[in-house]
Amino acid sequence: MKYLVINLDRSADRLAHMTSQFARIGVAFERVSGLDAATAGVAATPSLSAAEVCCYLSHRRCWQIIADGNDRYGVVFEDDVVFSADAGLLLSDDQWVPRDADVVKLESFFIKVRLARKHVAVGNGYSVARLVGEHVGAAGYLVSRVAAQKLIRRTGPARHVVDHVLFSPTLLTCSLNTTYQLTPALCAQSQFIVGGEVLPTLIQVDPPHRRKRVIDKIRSEASRGLAHVRNRSFWGTEELPAVAFKAP
Repeated sequence: MKYLVINLDRSADRLAHMTSQFARIGVAFERVSGLDAATAGVAATPSLSAAEVCCYLSHRRCWQIIADGNDRYGVVFEDDVVFSADAGLLLSDDQWVPRDADVVKLESFFIKVRLARKHVAVGNGYSVARLVGEHVGAAGYLVSRVAAQKLIRRTGPARHVVDHVLFSPTLLTCSLNTTYQLTPALCAQSQFIVGGEVLPTLIQVDPPHRRKRVIDKIRSEASRGLAHVRNRSFWGTEELPAVAFKAP
């Protein structure tokens, strides 16, 4: 598998943080230079700040690398994650990944989330279950080469924040994928870890106001309905207060 870390050229402290994290779990990674809203000359859109556009395009750059590569899967991380102590045991091997998985969310955003009741053990106390509701955040996820190719085909100029593109059933880019959640999560952003290093955010705090058009609302509900049908999630699901995270 490829292990990609999105990192801005000016964020040497975050790169040092990720170098330490990967060394701790014994996994090598490849740095992907992220687009920087301060220097890239990228304009905001009516619904996204310039920083959010750059974040989306940086993730899309990673999808292209995975889509063009020879590995069956790639893993994408943002540069402020903290790994569980045994994350390397899973990341060093892809045999645990469900064969039908397009995307596996590896992180927890510590919000309510709906999963299929059926959990499949994958070893070392971890399991996977179908993710049937929204679970925002895009700081750590696995994507298959085939799914990366589909994401490239189905996306273009930024219209939505990247975590919604990947993990909100209101968008077809998510609802057409078979998405799993790893439980407990093997990574989380440092801001959520008690006693952990808090890395300053480089994302604009106040994004533009997002007002949905009627047609967008209709599309969202249609996509959500499709996701329910594909996931058979009208029944057999459970709501968790949050996906747990294994301590570092």
